[in-house]
Amino acid sequence: MPGFTPTRRFLTRATLGAALAGTTWLEAALAQGASGQTLPGGGKRLRIGMAAPNTTLDPHFQSNAPNNAVASHIFDALVTNDPASRSLPGLAESWTAESDTRWVLKLRQGVTFTDGSPFTAEDAMVSLRRANDLPSTASFRTYTRSIKTMTAPDPHTLVIETDGPDPLLPNSLSRIRIIRASAKDATTPQFNDGSGAIGTGPFVLKQYTPGSRILLARNPTWWGGQLPWEEVLLVPATDDGGRLASLLSGDFDIIEAVPSQSTGRVKENPRFQLIRGISSRVVYLSMDQHRDVTPFITDRAGKPLAKNPLKDARVRQALSLAISRQAIADRVMEGDAVPASQLLPKGAAGTSDALAVPAYDPNRAKALLAEAGYAEGFRMTIHGPNDRYINDAKIVQAVAQMFTRIGIETTADVMPWSVYAARSSRSEFSFNLGAWGVNTGETSNPLKALLATRDAKAGMGASNNGQYSNPELDKRLQEALRTMDDAARNKLLAEASEIAFRDFAILPLHHEVSVWAGRQGITYATRADQYTLAVGVGG
Repeated sequence: MPGFTPTRRFLTRATLGAALAGTTWLEAALAQGASGQTLPGGGKRLRIGMAAPNTTLDPHFQSNAPNNAVASHIFDALVTNDPASRSLPGLAESWTAESDTRWVLKLRQGVTFTDGSPFTAEDAMVSLRRANDLPSTASFRTYTRSIKTMTAPDPHTLVIETDGPDPLLPNSLSRIRIIRASAKDATTPQFNDGSGAIGTGPFVLKQYTPGSRILLARNPTWWGGQLPWEEVLLVPATDDGGRLASLLSGDFDIIEAVPSQSTGRVKENPRFQLIRGISSRVVYLSMDQHRDVTPFITDRAGKPLAKNPLKDARVRQALSLAISRQAIADRVMEGDAVPASQLLPKGAAGTSDALAVPAYDPNRAKALLAEAGYAEGFRMTIHGPNDRYINDAKIVQAVAQMFTRIGIETTADVMPWSVYAARSSRSEFSFNLGAWGVNTGETSNPLKALLATRDAKAGMGASNNGQYSNPELDKRLQEALRTMDDAARNKLLAEASEIAFRDFAILPLHHEVSVWAGRQGITYATRADQYTLAVGVGG
């Protein structure tokens, strides 16, 4: 990750050097061969323990990491991302900006969907329109909002006209999975029952039991090459201890999101190994800055407050000062985290060198609360998931304790991601834990999603669940999104970041260091987006 030099404890055992030696990351993984579970016919099955369940197989319905990772096995995108979130050819072999608003994509020929139908520009246009228009609690419109028109001069050429300069359009296109044009009216239940889940990707859906298992078979005609795994079994195993136990007992070949307190068990067993990689995921706290009276904050006696204290920047700053980010990184995350000052570590595109990790100063926090009229504090509930992010429940509990020490009597309320995600998207909470995988490698994507003023039609603020709004931030972000020059755009994005974090729009906590565990012989090219993709697993 730019701007961060990992210490030895963070060094990954994955095969990441191959790309630098002239070999792609996928070729490096495939070169390792395969020795997973042997099937009756002699083929190999790879068994992956997932830390969080997907909620749908509809690739355009709800954008979150579990859904997008699973969809990547079945559906391709026009542009694909390598482990460092760099854009590479996918179903589009090349793309050219002929002007600030006109992009021409040359599509890969000879590609077929797994039902035998050929892939053409019509499929791409239908997919982009559906992703843009489908109602969702976590819409993909963030990535399609700039598209004005699409035309296909021939079956393998796609011309996209944008309604203004969009320098990051190719990166955005990597988020949209391509379905058959004939499935344009397919419903989400039809994707979930398998009838609509037909793509051009590396695997074919064989069985989907929501919340239980996803069985995939190798696509023998995949344009990306022959994969070593005849079958892949994806199993949601949300309990950290249970997921690790299943690996150690031989039920999984590789698992994701190994909790820091369990890494010792893997190190002690010579049959298994840890695989580490620095992620682009920022973990943060979101605050209700929209409602005049917020539901989960009361006075010390439990009575509703006349006004929402989180709308006062002094209170938000006090809460930030009350958090020891280093203590969370060291103790809760046991070193597998880097304290955060902004959306990405310094040095990444669109970050600001002027932003430092917020200080820990509980005395100053108390003084600010008194200045804002809350010398006696108040009561508050922090909500969070207990099965989505690394140590998520423990983070919520630790922050609650820190707030209580400055006079804000705080209760932690955690719940399964399947419940939490829907409630959070409806902005039900007053104060809650969130995280965002910055899959673009630069800050415009999370600025648009998390901090821009909500505008569903424009695809802005789709995950701004605290409904923060700042016209100065919006102004710089909008200008950045029209700026084709990289240096000028990154300067504007850095200025927008400074506005957000000096106003305590959200409270960044840390960037996760992702930890996988696998049997000896397994390799994995760790990804900044934290996805666990079978195409990257070797061994």
